[in-house]
Amino acid sequence: MDLDIAIDAREKVRNPTIKLNKKLAIAIGTLTKSEKKPFDELVSQEPTNKLIAVHFGVGDQDDYNTICNFVKQFGQNKVMIYPVRNYAFIEFQNIQQSLQLIQSLQIFENIKYASLKYPNKERATMFFYTNQQELNGGGMCDIPNAMRQVNIPGLYLIHDFITPEYEKYIMDLIDKQEWSKLKQRRVQHYGYEFIYGDNTVNVNKPADKIIPDFLEDVRSKVSDLIKPQAEINQLTINEYLPGMGIPPHFDVHPPFHEKFVSISLLSGLVMTFKSFKGEEQHLYLPPRSCALFTGEVRFAWFHSIASRKIDKVEGETHFRSRRLSLTFRTIRNDLKCDCQYQFFCESQGYNPQTMKNKNPLLQEYLAKLNQIEIQQDNKVVPNKTQEEIQLLQDQQQQLLQIPKATEVEKKYVYEIYEKIAPHFSSTRYKPWPKIEQFLKSLEPGSLVADVGCGNGKYLGSNPDIEMIGTDRSENLLKICKEKSDAYQVFSADSLRLPLKSEMFDAVISIAVIHHFSNKILRQQAIRELLRICKSKGLILIYVWAMEQEEKTFNEQDVFVPWNLQFKYEDEKVINQEVQQQFKIDDQKKTVVYKRYYHVFKQGEIEELLSEMPGFKIVNNYYDHANWVVVLQKD
Repeated sequence: MDLDIAIDAREKVRNPTIKLNKKLAIAIGTLTKSEKKPFDELVSQEPTNKLIAVHFGVGDQDDYNTICNFVKQFGQNKVMIYPVRNYAFIEFQNIQQSLQLIQSLQIFENIKYASLKYPNKERATMFFYTNQQELNGGGMCDIPNAMRQVNIPGLYLIHDFITPEYEKYIMDLIDKQEWSKLKQRRVQHYGYEFIYGDNTVNVNKPADKIIPDFLEDVRSKVSDLIKPQAEINQLTINEYLPGMGIPPHFDVHPPFHEKFVSISLLSGLVMTFKSFKGEEQHLYLPPRSCALFTGEVRFAWFHSIASRKIDKVEGETHFRSRRLSLTFRTIRNDLKCDCQYQFFCESQGYNPQTMKNKNPLLQEYLAKLNQIEIQQDNKVVPNKTQEEIQLLQDQQQQLLQIPKATEVEKKYVYEIYEKIAPHFSSTRYKPWPKIEQFLKSLEPGSLVADVGCGNGKYLGSNPDIEMIGTDRSENLLKICKEKSDAYQVFSADSLRLPLKSEMFDAVISIAVIHHFSNKILRQQAIRELLRICKSKGLILIYVWAMEQEEKTFNEQDVFVPWNLQFKYEDEKVINQEVQQQFKIDDQKKTVVYKRYYHVFKQGEIEELLSEMPGFKIVNNYYDHANWVVVLQKD
């Protein structure tokens, strides 16, 4: 009997079904306990573009690198791994990519897994479809999702400011210098000693050491960057090990000149910025980058580094390693500052000792600023409301073969343009010269589609070509027909145009793509433009630019007010006889509606296009607050 038990036990050990089922039980138990959700709620039986990978490791950088190397063969993706958790979250761009991964797996007793070679051992890694937008990961979802670019007045990030070779050269020499020990980290001071806590220097007490000769090249490069400001004469080198950070602060106004720079060596990390108005943004500073602080961000934004070992950057995990920051400043001896941010300026009445928690100068400034913003609300785009934020967060990415519009498009684009069509058209009467130039450059007899034609202001730009216009707004199309019976227009969805493939010699899309609320929809709209265009045909695309003078944006996904004049509005709405959710501005005699926009950063439209085949970019430029690309179909 004892022998039978021993044989049975040996068979169980050898049986892969038992091993995998045991691992599956561990995976289910870990996921449900950590995420505090039932397993059936965490995983999906239907294919999605998101996967949960249970790797049975500790969630360190080795686990992360192994999973990343495996999944990258199936397409562009984002991987989020969680320290001290044995699972990861993977998001592909589309279902086909995740489907290919699942199809590549080994299957044993309905358990899908891959045997991956981790540095310590080979481990079975299990994959499951999921509908979750993100996982808790032991609190990782609470870590802010940083961006590689942010729009903060006066902040400029320069990538690859120094070469890897120069980084290694100066690192070897920096480490040979004497370090001073603070409570949590090591520092080196040159020119003047930076006084932590007060964030200043003693101008009457220069440091014993000047900026070393081996840093002369980078010091000279920084001095050129900040011209015409006086040359750099102070340097602080801070060492940050994983888990170290700094509290929110800004350098006092005097005794420093306006501009200073911070160069990151060895490792990147996330820096948090918080404005005097409570705005908060998180920026990833990559290795060998240079961050230039000037103007508003220098004088009126706090910056800080959270004390943690990992960061989340655009949905991906970034592990911190040893980092050195080289902060170059110019010391002024007059101790006078005449900046416009007097509420934080010691030269103009600010006292950090008495005003740190309650600052009457700041309250006075904010009161004036609010009045300015009310008077110029066509210039300053307000932050999203909680309802608008929730709507964007709740929207599910469209993962069908042909994506469909979300509630964002329906509520804040389609419905709004139907409402404001006559007023909108009255402000859109003059064609832009470069678009007319494009249309007039086409061969006589060319057939051209204007997708999102609005009130049709471009349909008559060139009498030698034939144009067809489409739009979602029936009211804008009525205005087109009122202008001319010759205009050929009809209602159509830009995401699935009822037009033959390769039908048009050229296609234009003016101020349309930026109204789609996620990347999948934006790419689908562009695919439709490509589909209906002939081979060697041209496609002109205009999208709103974040970097524009006409409006000021704090973020890319925005709800831009449209002040609909009373003469265009229903009297029952004006008199508030019908229930409606939009604000009435009695002073301006308008009803304030909002349109959704995704404003594009410089280079973003090209990046979006880089993931799509079948064309080449023949021109790109900036025009009328828009980023513009001209494509030629293969």
